[in-house]
Amino acid sequence: MRKSLICPKCNGNEILFFPAIADRDDRDIVRPLVIHVQHFSWKDDTEAGKIQAYICKACGFTELYTADIDKIPVDKVPGAKLLVGKR
Repeated sequence: MRKSLICPKCNGNEILFFPAIADRDDRDIVRPLVIHVQHFSWKDDTEAGKIQAYICKACGFTELYTADIDKIPVDKVPGAKLLVGKR
């Protein structure tokens, strides 16, 4: 849907793009959804890979994508691992 601008579910051609998806914390602070990178101390934790969304205006189908995926240090994200499928 990101490239074709056509919804794969309903064939709709009006796609809403949101460059950043946000969440709110307990103090009602809006923060973008990102990949949390954990270091040895919580003070050193960082964030990478801003989450973006493409949403079909007709049916609401949503695709999420991560910007700057090459900047995410996968080895520092708890539980993350590269999965490789067979071709």
